[in-house]
Amino acid sequence: MAERVPVSSCESILEVHDHPYSVAAPVHPIFESGTYVIQVPKDQIYRVPPPENALIIEEHRNEGKKKESFCCSCSLCCFFSIAILIIIVAVVLALCFALLKPQNPRFQVQKLVVKNQLSGKSHSRPEYDITLQVHNPNGRSDISYQQGVISLLFKQQNIATGKFPSFHQKNKSSRDINTALESSNSKLPKDIESSMRSSKSKVNVSFSLEINVTARMKTSSFGTGNAKVLVKCNFTVDTLSKSTRILSQECQTHR
Repeated sequence: MAERVPVSSCESILEVHDHPYSVAAPVHPIFESGTYVIQVPKDQIYRVPPPENALIIEEHRNEGKKKESFCCSCSLCCFFSIAILIIIVAVVLALCFALLKPQNPRFQVQKLVVKNQLSGKSHSRPEYDITLQVHNPNGRSDISYQQGVISLLFKQQNIATGKFPSFHQKNKSSRDINTALESSNSKLPKDIESSMRSSKSKVNVSFSLEINVTARMKTSSFGTGNAKVLVKCNFTVDTLSKSTRILSQECQTHR
């Protein structure tokens, strides 16, 4: 029988290490350079838009800015147009009003006569006949007067009243009107009676006259509408006996 030759320990170690499946893997793997294919899930893929998309977006933005600018320009143009139109209309109206603005009529006391003062009847009352001159200074405007009220005052007390007649007055014309004022008392004030009885020396007497009347002024085809006219006259006569003369007067017309 053949004898087995014992294998040395060194050879056994070499055989073990030479076996291809017995080689131990290194601790840190070493990757070789090359091309690798990496698969990513579809829901994690982000697409990069093409460059022409950026140009399209930029064009839309520019169009929006142009529209906004155009709208702002239109709004400003409309605003300035309306403002200019309002200014033009205001200027035209102001010029028309300044050129066609009617002036107030002018009044003047021409004459004052006291009647029925010495009748001696208990029921009689003194009567004051007044002559007024009414002047229309307007070159283009006519004046239509409606019926009004005339009051005669002595020492700020109303002593007689009457009616102002209604009439139409042409432009640049004057007219005299006569009206009778009836006394509110049967007795005359003492100063008035003294002036009437005085035959040698003249006794001056001062009166106030107030006229309230409604007037309408008309220029061509344009009318100003009805307006309340208030006239106040302060005047002084030399005597009330005979040939009464107006010494001084001041009349003002308010509308």
